[in-house]
Amino acid sequence: MHPAMRFWRVCCWSAVIIALTLCSFAAHAQNSEPQSSPVSDSSIISFARLGATDQSLSGVFDGTRYLFSTPANWELESGAQVQLDMTIFFPLGNEQQRLGGFLEVRFNRVLIGTVELTRSGERRVTFNIPDQALTPVRGDGRHELDVTLDNPAGCDVAPSERTAVVIRATSHFIFPHTRIPLDTDLRNLPRPIFQGSFEPDQATIVVPDTPSITDLQAALTVAASFGRLTEGRLQVDLTTVRGLAPQSRTGRHLILVGRHTGLAPLVRNLALPAAFNEQGFDAPGATPDDGILQMIVSPWNSERAVLLVSGGTEAGVVKAARALSSVPVRVNHRPDVAVVRDLLVAPTEAPVAIDQRLSDLGLEPRVIRDRVGTFDLRFNLPPGQQLDDGAYLDLVFNHAATVDFGQSSISVGLNGVPIGSVRLSDETTRVTTNRITLPPSAARSGANILTIQTNLAPLSLCTDTRNVDLWATIWPESALHLPMKPATAEPRRTFNLSSYPLPFTLDPALATTAFVVPQNAPVAWKAAAWLAFHMGRQTRDAIVQPIAAFADNVPADVRATRDLLIIGRPSDLPILTDLSSVLPAPFDPGSNVPRSVDMPVVYRVPPDASVAYLQLATAPWNPGRVVVAALGSDDASIEQAALMLVDPRQRSRLTSTLAIVDPQQRVTLGNRRAIVTGLSPTPATTATPIAEPTAQPTSQPVQPTPTPAPGASSSSLPLLLAALVAAIIGVGVVIFWRAPWRRPPRE
Repeated sequence: MHPAMRFWRVCCWSAVIIALTLCSFAAHAQNSEPQSSPVSDSSIISFARLGATDQSLSGVFDGTRYLFSTPANWELESGAQVQLDMTIFFPLGNEQQRLGGFLEVRFNRVLIGTVELTRSGERRVTFNIPDQALTPVRGDGRHELDVTLDNPAGCDVAPSERTAVVIRATSHFIFPHTRIPLDTDLRNLPRPIFQGSFEPDQATIVVPDTPSITDLQAALTVAASFGRLTEGRLQVDLTTVRGLAPQSRTGRHLILVGRHTGLAPLVRNLALPAAFNEQGFDAPGATPDDGILQMIVSPWNSERAVLLVSGGTEAGVVKAARALSSVPVRVNHRPDVAVVRDLLVAPTEAPVAIDQRLSDLGLEPRVIRDRVGTFDLRFNLPPGQQLDDGAYLDLVFNHAATVDFGQSSISVGLNGVPIGSVRLSDETTRVTTNRITLPPSAARSGANILTIQTNLAPLSLCTDTRNVDLWATIWPESALHLPMKPATAEPRRTFNLSSYPLPFTLDPALATTAFVVPQNAPVAWKAAAWLAFHMGRQTRDAIVQPIAAFADNVPADVRATRDLLIIGRPSDLPILTDLSSVLPAPFDPGSNVPRSVDMPVVYRVPPDASVAYLQLATAPWNPGRVVVAALGSDDASIEQAALMLVDPRQRSRLTSTLAIVDPQQRVTLGNRRAIVTGLSPTPATTATPIAEPTAQPTSQPVQPTPTPAPGASSSSLPLLLAALVAAIIGVGVVIFWRAPWRRPPRE
């Protein structure tokens, strides 16, 4: 064959081989990435779907834990598996070492397998989960998967020379299951409306088409109660009977709130255990003034539930709504019906002993075995009383002798403020009493939270804590000494919009909060439900009892004794006229554009512009009360205003008493940065205020890393291959024309 032909054949085959190699590489890269679309088989649950990311394990002993729940209508069957996708890294230069440690895998604390780490690189291992391990052992009912790295050889080398393992989020479970009917036992609330599984928990609160203010108050109370019960992890919406969309009726749990007459179009044909009638519901022994709670499987979707919060009178509806915040519910003759006769209010002048043991607060010997463990205890101070000098906690404790005394400690906090700690030693391995002073300024009238935290470090990094018991015990003989004196005027507090949900959540029952909304404004009602829900996650213990008022009829006693949260379109809120003298952006009656704004530069706003206005001011009728207004010129901006307060990332930008937000979430702040207010001289209710809660991390959805669109990715590969082939051909042409056989022979 002519040399030129051989050359061109080599070039062509090289181009084909390179192209196939690139295609194979691209396909492998695509398959190795987590898939964003849901898997077709409902039995396969990826770690990414559980909210997990890639987890790195390194050192001598390390581990990670995955906690999750399965849907309430799943019954797991035999054949469950877990598949781990791992990347193993051996130290540079030691890739050929024979053993880099072990991985131990446990499901619900049952050992299901061990992996020897004998080579670096990608690895996929599948473990069978025995039937006896399918039952959760945690008190909260969640499953747990523990993956532990055990590398004893790492004790003898530098940290940079130890094995590392990355557990990929592409790992997954296989859970064969059958679907069973939902359990509608009211004693299990918030389940099944909130299940905490890898499937989204969504619920819609449904009120009558023309709700009374009592119906709306009950709906906001229900929203706040579920905010507390689910720690803010339920997706809540609110609509009317007529506004209930078909996709919401079939795709979401429904919570029907209101008098039976207003809910009749929905409940008349439901197969309720306490059947609907013209006087209310046929619950044994119930009177019209009793509250009624019922739960059934949704007739529109067997995987969803319908919860009814109702009564024959407005008083009954309020009782039923407030009872939801006090779980577990006590049922009637059957588990899916409860009749609420009354709500008992704890006596406000209950005597409090000056000296009391922690056993009086319900503490039993508390053994903490985690390296870092925390638990809370609550005690109360009577209304009108505050701690005097000389208050203290006598902490009685001991701990294992296997802890590193120099790196271990026990810390104590009061209402989120650290107040003392104990250094551990040989002496404290025996039962020991240590006195910690309780500063009066850290305590408040009403509920107080005492936090005890242990930090237990092993003697050596190479200590296997699975075999060496690290523990500390807090004994109920610990005692509080609480001398008290009459409370003086509390210091005045400083607020701006970023302080929200303060001051509303200073009361554990939201009993100093009043929601003010327009009549005939479902979007404003929905925004109010969002705000009530996220307030509720900040409450604890007490029965939730906010009130509501229509904006054209806010009673004088509500104005004087409550902090107001006003939501809606300014033209629908007559109460804004009474606030003109204090709002940083006042509105004329019937207008959705402020007549003036407290800002460095003022621009004209078109009447039809979509703008959200967030404002905070001291109430003109009581300098000890606060008014927060979440306003919008249209429906979209009303929702925008509420979302700005709910989202902590957005709320942190609101460092003033006035914020104007456009549809792109651009924020313009007013001049006044804060207001200063004190407590009202007249208490609003018998509920007592507690310490201002410290900021807590809020679980937010993980934002995915931006990736090229699928179309862009698929189109770039052919272009790359074409360019590569063209380059090869081009080089070949050059070589061909300069090849020896093109040169004339020498004579």
